[in-house]
Amino acid sequence: MIRTILILALLTPLAACGETTPEPAPAPDAPSVAAEPVSNPTAQPAYVGRWAANPALCASRAWDFRHDGLSGPGDVACRFEGVAALDDGYEIAALCTSQAPPESRRLSLDFGAGERTMSIQGGPAGDALSLVRCAT
Repeated sequence: MIRTILILALLTPLAACGETTPEPAPAPDAPSVAAEPVSNPTAQPAYVGRWAANPALCASRAWDFRHDGLSGPGDVACRFEGVAALDDGYEIAALCTSQAPPESRRLSLDFGAGERTMSIQGGPAGDALSLVRCAT
C-alpha cells in the first residue's frame, strides 16, 4: 500500500508536464482597431480633407480631417489611435475631446457616391453626422 502511494506521488507531477494552460481571452469591452498596413504610402485616406454640414458652412464651420486625427467646430478634436479600411468606409479608434476630458470613441465613416458625402457615427458630436466635402 505504501509502495502504491509512493508511485502515485512520483507519477502525478510527470503527468502534468504535458499540460498547457490556455491563454485568457481578451476582454470583450476593450475592442481595438488595428492600423491597416498601407499598400500605397503616398495615397491619402478618403476622409482626409475639409468637410461641412453643407457647402455654405465650409468657410466658417468645417471639420478638418487629417490621416491621424480631426478638428471641428466647437473645440472638437480627436487623435486617431487605429484606422481600419473597410469596403465602404473606415472604422477608427480615437481619443476625442469636446469641451470635456478626453474620451475613447469608435468612429464609423461611410461614404456616398464619388466620396463627396460622408456619414460619421460614434463621433464626438454625438448623433450621426452627415457631411459634404468642401471644395479645395
